[in-house]
Amino acid sequence: MKKFISFIAAILVLMGANAQEISSFSAEDLDKEKNYGYFNYFQVSLYRGQHLVGDEEVKDFFSDGFNGIGFRFGTQSTGRKEWQRRHLYPQYGLGISFFGLGGGSVDSLLGKPTSVYFYFGAPIWRFKKSRINSDLEIGLATDFKPYNQETNPYQNYIGAKTNLHFNMSLDYYIQLSNRMDLSFGVNLMHFSNGRTFTPQKGINLFGINLSTAYNFNPVKNYTKDVKPDYQPQVRPEFIKAEKAPFKGHHEFILMGSIGTVQAEPGETKDKTGAVDTTGTVGDRYITNSFVAEYAYQFARKLKVVAGLDVFYDGSLVNNYDGVNPQDVPFNDRMFYGYHIGGHYLIERFTFLFNIGSYIYKPFPQRGTWFMRAGGRIGLTPHLDAHVCLKTRNGGVADWIEWGVAYKFFKDK
Repeated sequence: MKKFISFIAAILVLMGANAQEISSFSAEDLDKEKNYGYFNYFQVSLYRGQHLVGDEEVKDFFSDGFNGIGFRFGTQSTGRKEWQRRHLYPQYGLGISFFGLGGGSVDSLLGKPTSVYFYFGAPIWRFKKSRINSDLEIGLATDFKPYNQETNPYQNYIGAKTNLHFNMSLDYYIQLSNRMDLSFGVNLMHFSNGRTFTPQKGINLFGINLSTAYNFNPVKNYTKDVKPDYQPQVRPEFIKAEKAPFKGHHEFILMGSIGTVQAEPGETKDKTGAVDTTGTVGDRYITNSFVAEYAYQFARKLKVVAGLDVFYDGSLVNNYDGVNPQDVPFNDRMFYGYHIGGHYLIERFTFLFNIGSYIYKPFPQRGTWFMRAGGRIGLTPHLDAHVCLKTRNGGVADWIEWGVAYKFFKDK
């Protein structure tokens, strides 16, 4: 743990040094530039809430809820770039949080995870001394106690020591002084690994948070030497400018991805068709997703999409009664669907959400509908890297898609 925390501290220092909105550092420019320096802040958050569990028999076990503490080091954007003005001058940075998932028997079963993440906070409304933010955290959480058929056989929620950390919150920020902020809000958190390791129910949490933030401009350590009477601003003066012309445009997108999944304990069949009864985690299989999609960007930050899906899951060889795994045809490991959804655009990043159903599925399991949630990052104007979670029958993880998406533009 000490090495892990030291590694994260090093990342935070590098971020502070390199991920800033950089101004010139000439002494003669100090009086000329309003937004001189770096507009950083350090935030401390307390979390408290409950587990979201569907099984009535375990609700009492999780009744003590969860708690946590988080630390963020971030930057307040100034509007130097158009995308910052488009998103009402967002905040972004890195954070680390520590969680207790219920104390006592719950922590001994699930562990006490530590999360490290990137976050992005986009104001929905800005007022003179306050704002309402939608904040998103995406990262990794470690120190879970995974399922083990011998040492932890009753832990059927999560199968890996390190998992995805996802936290979405709605927060109200109040400026108390030139340096101090106070905020409170609600959180929806999720930990899972997308069936990369099993068991995989995932851990879902809903709660509230209370935070305080200290704003500072570290360039003051420089200016006090070159010009002691100059006092750099602690908070930026937001830059306003005319928006560039926008015209909606059409796109056609092809996406291909690959993934890997592990069968649940007790799901894998041997060559004779016998199901494993030892409680050992199952065999590993390849998955694929292929998408042909139409998209229309109707606003600077938003697209609507509709498309067709082709899925392949090698673990489906265990789903057919009376058929040995090696005898399941390739076509019976494939299924087909369609979806609609939306894209939210932040510079080169795209956050996407799809909801869909199946056109043809030759097996009865996994329900009738699915979701896809995740993101893409632009590598070139036409090519994006794609990482998303595909679910089954709602919010249950099916697999993680690792792929690329190619965009054909029309009327851009």
